[in-house]
Parts: sequence; structure tokens; C-alpha cells
Amino acid sequence: MNVIDAKQYVIFVLAPWVQTNNDNLDYYYDFSQSKLEYNKVFSELSLAWFWVDVQLNNYQVVIDDAIDKAKQLNKSPIFLNLCDGDEQNNTPGVSIIKYLHQQNLVFTGASSYFYEITTSKALMKKAFENYGVSSPKWFHLKTMDDVEMLAKCNVSFPLILKPSVSGGSIGVSVKNVVHNIIECKLQVAEMLKGYNGWNLNIDGIIAEEFIVGDEFTVFIIGNYDNEQVATIYTPVQRVFHPSLPEEEKFLSFDRLWEIYENETAMPNNDNFYEYAKAPAELIESLQEISWQAFAACKGVGYTRADIRKNNTTGKLFVLEVNAQCGISEDENYTSIGAILKASNASFTSAVEKILNLALQRVAN
Repeated sequence: MNVIDAKQYVIFVLAPWVQTNNDNLDYYYDFSQSKLEYNKVFSELSLAWFWVDVQLNNYQVVIDDAIDKAKQLNKSPIFLNLCDGDEQNNTPGVSIIKYLHQQNLVFTGASSYFYEITTSKALMKKAFENYGVSSPKWFHLKTMDDVEMLAKCNVSFPLILKPSVSGGSIGVSVKNVVHNIIECKLQVAEMLKGYNGWNLNIDGIIAEEFIVGDEFTVFIIGNYDNEQVATIYTPVQRVFHPSLPEEEKFLSFDRLWEIYENETAMPNNDNFYEYAKAPAELIESLQEISWQAFAACKGVGYTRADIRKNNTTGKLFVLEVNAQCGISEDENYTSIGAILKASNASFTSAVEKILNLALQRVAN
């Protein structure tokens, strides 16, 4: 790996700054932990860096100011882009990528294409289908009339309902697993109301066949057109608390973020789930199907792929790939920490790979 020249470059970490007036959503956008982690990373890499809060209404000015600051330091800027919003709820996202690209700047993470195709689960699912990636059967519900049409389709219940556009499991609860059309209608109607002022109906609702079985996640750094130099880290399994029924073993918002508005905590304040290295006999298959999903969406930068295994048939299904996935060395904040631990890799080494990939993208 090329060592980034500390004399030549300065890093600007672009982080979304969002005010929601809701404690739960504000907690989701709290980057206190990330600031500490990046301070450690860039200290180890001997790189000058700045944390930059970005809003949808000021990103051009903020980025231009960063460019001016780099010039004053006589360095070239690299933008470590953490913005992951849908832009419908005032959260900065693809506009930042497009502006960075337009200005011919060095930046990490997704291209605008990869970002947009994975922001919409509907677009992503279609890409999986076109590429032959194994994924659960799904239906796109844009209106209540679409829910009525489900009764005429070959639907296998239970289904899990997810906003087509959402992050961090916002809008997903244990009530989203439905067993018949009546339950589906009631829960879709509830989801269309939004979550504490957060719009969950930007691109409708995805009704997906619920896969009963083990859940895994895989971290990839690379570009879809060059698998040989990509890093596909060791997959890990999310081992959900044994007290949970099978249909509650998934990442619901309340339990993931320990909010408990509508759901209960685990007995004895145990963890919702623990991480374990994926079984040896599954590692290669999990890495392979994750890469297929990444390539299907023309992935650029890095991603986290979520996969479930049908425990009856043993078949693997990709749930989604996440462009601009949260990255951290602490597994209590993102699964990336657990993946890096299973791979005997440091967070600093992963960030360095991401930065080098950004430099190579401009060079090519």
C-alpha cells in the first residue's frame, strides 16, 4: 500500500450535520465517537486533518472553504466523505458527491451512481435481479392499492416491510414482520405516517420475504471493475439474543439504538446481539455473493453487504449493500469494528486503504 505523503496532503472529514428536534434521530447523527477515532487514525498516519460539518444548504461554501484552507497550508485536500443522507429529510448525500466530482477533487466513498442505486432499495433489488444475485423475493408498494394487489400475487408470508429509502433501520420495527394482508395494510399505513417527522415514503415501501435464519455482514474496500486489488474482509455473523423469537432476529431501530419506545430490552440488559466470525465453511461463499452484489451495483469505494442464510435450505440471500456505510473501529457503533477484528486488521489500515483508493481513482 502506498503511504500517503503527510507533507503533500491534508484530510477534511465531511460529516452530515442534522438538527431534527428529536432525541432519537439526533442520537443517530451524533459523531462524538467518530471524532475521537479519526483523531487517533490521523495521528497514527501523521496527517493533518479537519472535521467539517456539512449541511444541505451550505455544502458548496464549506467545501470551497476547505479548498482555500488547503491552499493556505500549501497542501492538496483529500475529502473523507461521511455524508449518507437521502436529501429528502434535509440530510446531505448525493449532492456532496456530485459537487466533489464536478470540482475534480479527491474524495472517498461512493460514486453518485453507486450512491443512488443503493439509496433506493427498489433500484438496488432490480440491479440484483439483472445481475443474477440471490436476494429475497420482493414487492414495491407505493400506494395502498399496491398492498391490495399483493393478495393477487404469489406471496409467501411472513413478509418484512422496509422503507425503500432509509438508513440505520429507521422505520423498521418488530411490527414490520407481517403474516397476512390485513397486518400488511395496517403496518404500511402506519409507516406512511413517517417517524417523528421523518419522511419514510420517499420511494414507497419494500415488502420482502422474511428469511428465517442466520445473518452475516461483509465489508469490502475496492472498485467493482478490479476485484484483484479489492479487500474483502472476513465475514461476521450477528448472533441475536437467544430469548428472541426467530421473527424478531433482525435489526429493528429501537433495539439497534437502545431506544425502546415500542420494543423491549433484552433480559438482564444483555446485548441485542453479539458478533462471531462466520463459520469457516461459509466464508468464501459469503465473500463471493457480497462481491457479486457490490459489482451488480457498480460499487465504488467501500460497502457493507448484509446477507441471510435460510436455515432450512442453506441458501444465501443478499439483503442489501450499503454505500457510505458507517465505519468505526468500535463494534458498538458499526459492524465494521467487528469485521476488522475478525480480519486482524486495524481501523487505521482500513482508512488508509480508503484514502489510497480515492487517490488512485483520480489518477486513473
